[in-house]
Amino acid sequence: MWAFRKLQSFFTRTPVYRVGWATFESFFYHKRRTSQLRSFSRIRAGNIREWINAHTSVFYNELYHPKRQYDIVIFHKIMDSRCQAEVQRIQQYGGKVIFDANVNYYEIWGEYHIPDTQPTKDQQRDAIWMTSHADWVVADSSYIAGIARKFAKHVTWIPDNVNLDIYDGEKIHQAKQPVILIWSGWSTKAVHLLEIKDVLARLEHVELRVVSEKEPEVMPTLQKCLPCHFFRFKAQTYAAQLLDSDIIISPKRLVNGYALGHSEYKISLGMAVGLPAVASPQQSYIDAISYKQGGIIADTNQEWLEALQQLVKDYTLRHDMGLRARQTVIERYSTPVVAAQYLHLLQHLKDRA
Repeated sequence: MWAFRKLQSFFTRTPVYRVGWATFESFFYHKRRTSQLRSFSRIRAGNIREWINAHTSVFYNELYHPKRQYDIVIFHKIMDSRCQAEVQRIQQYGGKVIFDANVNYYEIWGEYHIPDTQPTKDQQRDAIWMTSHADWVVADSSYIAGIARKFAKHVTWIPDNVNLDIYDGEKIHQAKQPVILIWSGWSTKAVHLLEIKDVLARLEHVELRVVSEKEPEVMPTLQKCLPCHFFRFKAQTYAAQLLDSDIIISPKRLVNGYALGHSEYKISLGMAVGLPAVASPQQSYIDAISYKQGGIIADTNQEWLEALQQLVKDYTLRHDMGLRARQTVIERYSTPVVAAQYLHLLQHLKDRA
């Protein structure tokens, strides 16, 4: 592909700017194919890279190869001393560096009740170094963007993207029993569901589906509250599981910077297929839901109970909110929209060179 782009550049006299995506897999293990990336890398380094390559001949995006030189290199969620040395090398030969930050490593405060979520001092130092030395910083939530601006002048919020070629169905809401709530995430983070266990116990004609990489330890507690079933996450089947559900939920215990800094991705996949979302007041959830009122933000148990009871009883409300939720993703979080934002940033960096 790169040889073709060089040949195209020769005949059209249009320079091609090479962009390298340095992910955990490509930088440390020299992986070169999208299929070799972990899911969170595929979301950005896969979807965005492929869309830009298909829609412009000015930039050619590839997974980073340390023996090649690039006009722009994007460091996605990697930031240790090896990355820092590479940043300096790239900038010395004239390349530009983007740091794509998607975790709040900048702050260490609050109660960290989930294992391995509290940033270390080394991670905090590395995140600040990368942020302050990159030519540009991209944050995947507006919350992280606000914090990153304490350490860098050039910061842009570009959210996670939803591939509507996969999440392409549209839920048809009907009067039914039971109404199915769905939650998905890492098994350790299912502990957040206990924040609303008393609410779940008060709901009638409702079932909860928990989708994760393995069965969470909290399942027995949840099963005492309501019918609750575990499904192992598979990328190939999750879209269908969403379409078989009615409401996507994401309660959060917002007691530390890590929890506050997450993106909206946990709810945007459900919203993409027309599920209304009910979620805690994490900033990215507020951003997504308030855009077209494609769901309800709930803080207290009473607010959660009222929101879920309302949606469970009224399928027309689920339908109307679901339509707005899907339109939100189409207009704000779909791959073409988000990738175009990244392309605009690449063009801006090219023009500043």
